[in-house]
Amino acid sequence: MSENHEQSYIITLGETVFNLMALNVLWVLCTLPVVTIGASSTAMNYTCIKLRKDEGEGLIHSFFSSLKLNFKQALLMGTAMVAVLIVIVACLIQATGMIVAESSGGLPLFLLCVVLLYVWFILFAYLFFLQARFDNPIKRTVVNAVYFILTDFPTALKVGFIELFLLFVLPVFLWLFFPYGIPLVVFMGVPLTAYILSGIFNRIFEDYIEEPSEEFE
Repeated sequence: MSENHEQSYIITLGETVFNLMALNVLWVLCTLPVVTIGASSTAMNYTCIKLRKDEGEGLIHSFFSSLKLNFKQALLMGTAMVAVLIVIVACLIQATGMIVAESSGGLPLFLLCVVLLYVWFILFAYLFFLQARFDNPIKRTVVNAVYFILTDFPTALKVGFIELFLLFVLPVFLWLFFPYGIPLVVFMGVPLTAYILSGIFNRIFEDYIEEPSEEFE
């Protein structure tokens, strides 16, 4: 590897890290009301897609353009997803209490909640990457998300695994064995996840990308 190539790689890596940290700040600020997580995640996903393709008119412009364009629809979907998450977490807490109390139904309920939580994260990723890339009504976005998940289930499982590893397993590992690495997760964990997933979704959507406003089955 030549010296110029090494320098170019280091510069590109530095720019990517800076962009992800800046994107993390924007995402956190716009997610503070909680119910806006769908809108802020859509904007983050859109920006990561543009960063991957080296397109767009700058990180801030891309983020807020997408936020403004998709805010209402993403807000509704995000609110619904947060409500479902609250129910799942509440059941998970109840199941944990049942296990502690040695109730016979505690473990099956706990395992069911874990599976539902995993499915929730997969569906969340598909919904808001679709929202970021295509202009469709909510019903069509949901149908398309389910369609993509069911027609390529291994990829959907891969998406869920990446989310699980980067957002849960890695932070716990760093907390236990390398606490100095925790700031990396705090300052760029969520955008890094979206950035990695954007590569997968770019490939998933490539056959539909020429006509983003057209509904597809």
